[in-house]
Amino acid sequence: MRKTALAFAVSALATLALSTLAKAQTPPVPSSDGRVDADKQEWIALFNGKDLSGWTPKIAKYELGDNYANTFRVENGLLEVRYDKKAWKTFDGRFGHLFYKDPFSYYRLAVEYRFVGEQVPGAPDWALRNSGAMLHSPDPRTMPRDQNFPISIEGQLLGGNSDGKPRSTANMCSPGTEIVYQGKLYDGHCLNSSSPTFDGDQWVRAEFEVHGSGKITHYVNGQKVLEYELPQYGGGSVDNYNTTTKPDGQLIESGYISLQAESHPIDFRKVELLNLAGCMDKAATNYKSYFIKHVPEQCKYAEGAKAAMRKPGEYPLMADSLAQEGVPKGRLEGPFEFHSKIIAGTVRRYWIYVPAQYNPKKPANVLVFQDGQRATNPDGSLRVPQVMENLIARGQMPVTIGIFITPGNLSETYPTDLKFSNPNHRKEEYDAMNGDYARFLIEEMLPEVGKKYNLTDDPEKRVIGGTSSGAICAFTVAWQRPDVFRRVISMIGSYTSIGYAPAADGKPMTPGGDLYPTLIRKNPIKPIRIYLQDGEHDLSNEHGNWFLANQQMLSAFEYANAKADKDGTLGARYEVKHFWGDGGHSDANGGTLLPEILKWIWTND
Repeated sequence: MRKTALAFAVSALATLALSTLAKAQTPPVPSSDGRVDADKQEWIALFNGKDLSGWTPKIAKYELGDNYANTFRVENGLLEVRYDKKAWKTFDGRFGHLFYKDPFSYYRLAVEYRFVGEQVPGAPDWALRNSGAMLHSPDPRTMPRDQNFPISIEGQLLGGNSDGKPRSTANMCSPGTEIVYQGKLYDGHCLNSSSPTFDGDQWVRAEFEVHGSGKITHYVNGQKVLEYELPQYGGGSVDNYNTTTKPDGQLIESGYISLQAESHPIDFRKVELLNLAGCMDKAATNYKSYFIKHVPEQCKYAEGAKAAMRKPGEYPLMADSLAQEGVPKGRLEGPFEFHSKIIAGTVRRYWIYVPAQYNPKKPANVLVFQDGQRATNPDGSLRVPQVMENLIARGQMPVTIGIFITPGNLSETYPTDLKFSNPNHRKEEYDAMNGDYARFLIEEMLPEVGKKYNLTDDPEKRVIGGTSSGAICAFTVAWQRPDVFRRVISMIGSYTSIGYAPAADGKPMTPGGDLYPTLIRKNPIKPIRIYLQDGEHDLSNEHGNWFLANQQMLSAFEYANAKADKDGTLGARYEVKHFWGDGGHSDANGGTLLPEILKWIWTND
């Protein structure tokens, strides 16, 4: 799979004034029913102004927790970095970092800082009046003794040198990481912001708004100065690290925060965080209007207001499946009718989703989804175009054209009374293991859409998916043509004998999809990434047991990878992720998972 994770971030949060942020720290007062003001921001004071409670130092060449020479200290209500002359006669590459105890994913971090004093002798020139807030770091317990910097995204803090030359602050540096800037993988180590220069010992407020593995925005004294996206492992500028903590190309969704001691004394008078992940259920007492990441397990309800206990198979829609205010709107074109020559005598409908960020000068990624009539249903369980719209806007999946196709129907025109039901040629197309549907898609449908839109021809940037028979159909296309499609979304996949037909009238037996686990085990590995979803109450009938069939698929992928590793076989491995729920033969669980599936399926793109 390719390493680069390209996408285009398009939405920006409104700038918050410093006075508003300061006032927002007052603890909320619950009402009589336990509710708090949904718009009132609840900032968390990471630094309590008294001591280093909740923080752990890690200084290069010392063990975790060894605060050599009291480098990090609290005096007069300030968190200070100091280098006592007797202990720090020379710097000797002993970069320090003070880690907060909890990891975060979606948040806004604010630090108020000033540079003071003189730099330690023996430190590099670039470290003069230089510090940072390190974001998305691995657990500090994984850092070897001599590791110089945490693998992280650094919000670099710089002070001016009083020489009349510009020196911006709240820049981005990338020890062991990479980011996407203006649609391209940034090839430098540090990226300057547009902030002014701050000479002397004046106080500066820097803020870093982090949206998981999506967009990161930097602010200085309330003004936006830098924005980029898709933080991921990669690059250099970090030494003596644990290689297991740096899986290059993987997006970074969350991590620890640390403050830097980089050879120049610095004071922090405030370190606070606004968590942007929490309960987004408006019926809950702890709902907040500014949350952008729903964490349902955190929801709290007034007595008698909580919903009844969930039943097996009940899966609610996530926030990313719903229209979001402020998100640029794409458009769903269609339905259009298409008569196939490859699958003769059939007619089908298709829709095209075009995101607002589409640029005809740049090839767009492609998502093909079967049973398009259900995938595009705005009131259904999947709502694929809506999920795409929200994720693309936040930079959590690349700019992608969606193509949603129904199965064919043996008729001159597509029946208007089918609505969301299946056309009559679905089994012959979706459950067949021949190459007809792949040919139709590659030789007819993609060129048809390509007449109007600039589509990528990179198989790593094409995803094909579906549910039930649409899922096995998607896998069949990737299995037969990995030169065109290599990424598959499979929900409640029908890896059963639906397509089987016994030998008759001189014709050989036609295999069904239950043959796939055998084919996977006995054929060379193909470069396929697949997400498998099913539920323990899925169908069991004359065609087979769906849940067992999906588990057989997973087992076959795992066996093929293990055998290749054991034999030392070079080349691709199957990339597989799965979720086994408690649902039946329904799109509900897949719809709940779809936002996370789409984020994962594009990883490394």
